[in-house]
Amino acid sequence: MTKEEYGHECVKNFARMFETEYYGVWDAKAGKCEYAAFYVEPIQGTGGYVIPPMNYFKELKKVLDQYGILLVVDEIQMGFYRTGKLFSIEHFGVTPDVIVFGKALTNGLNPLSGIWAREDMINPTVFPPGSTHSTFASNPMGTAAGLEVMKVFAESDYETMVMDKGRYFLEGLKDLQKQFTIIGDVDGLGLALRAEICGTDGFTPDKAMVDRMCDEAMKGDLVVNGKRYGLVLDIGGYHKNVITLAPSLAITREEIDLGLNLLGQLLKRCTKK
Repeated sequence: MTKEEYGHECVKNFARMFETEYYGVWDAKAGKCEYAAFYVEPIQGTGGYVIPPMNYFKELKKVLDQYGILLVVDEIQMGFYRTGKLFSIEHFGVTPDVIVFGKALTNGLNPLSGIWAREDMINPTVFPPGSTHSTFASNPMGTAAGLEVMKVFAESDYETMVMDKGRYFLEGLKDLQKQFTIIGDVDGLGLALRAEICGTDGFTPDKAMVDRMCDEAMKGDLVVNGKRYGLVLDIGGYHKNVITLAPSLAITREEIDLGLNLLGQLLKRCTKK
């Protein structure tokens, strides 16, 4: 089964939930859905940077539209060119009804979040100023920082730059995958990359190995060109066995090479019998 076929089957199974009241999704008597919105990260963050099939969201949106459910996209982790697009949902050829975003909007300098929605949902008549408030709503410092971030984006071709760096980084991870059998699935979109750590079958999650790698990485005794380094590994996934990589968008190829070198040394140390 191809990835696209798998995506189609997932959506088809989701659509079956509306066939009966049993699932508590559709009220057949009232002819209404029990839910107003479907919230989703286009690419899972803490879930391990899982990239869905390219046809998944198009087919999902058709089902949601059929039953009057809004598609609300969470771009907190993947927004602002992390994946090579301003918003990661742009890769999948579908327009959501609502987008929520934050974090990278101010480059982490000040708490600020935002929301985008269809014009009929968020125009001043239905959503007037002062109709809502939030801990991370607009504030002078955050708004100024956000404006500067958007200016920086406008001054450079971040889409091309991030996709180029991401491809280079992914190629390096795939080279490591060929060298170490404990690396299972490797994938990435822009500078959101993942490498699963598994048993020697390349499939069974191996959290114990990940824990060992994290401990060894923090010792700070990996050496490149006479300098000592440590590694802080970000771990995600359902089984907590996925190394997720989300470097600065300004990372250089030299820094990517350094990271891959250090990761390779760590893998060699931890797999040595």
